[in-house]
Amino acid sequence: MATTRTKAKATNAANQAAAKPVCRRLFTIDQAADFAGVPVQEIYRWIKARKLEAYVLQGGIRIDELELADCISSLAPKQP
Repeated sequence: MATTRTKAKATNAANQAAAKPVCRRLFTIDQAADFAGVPVQEIYRWIKARKLEAYVLQGGIRIDELELADCISSLAPKQP
C-alpha cells in the first residue's frame, strides 16, 4: 500500500512532466498556406474570422502547426 508521501511524490513528478514546454512547429503565412493547400489570402481570412490563431513575433506572423491542422479538419466537408 502506497503511503501519502509516496503518492504526493508521484503526483508532483507527474505535474512536473506535464509542465515541460513542448516544442511546436510554427509556420509563416506562406508555409501555412502551402501546408493547407489554400491561397495565402485564405489564411488571412481564417485569422480575421478567428478560426485560426496567429502569433506575432519579431520575425512576423506565425501559425502553430497543430492549430492549423485542427482548423483544416474543422473546415473540411463532413463525409456522410
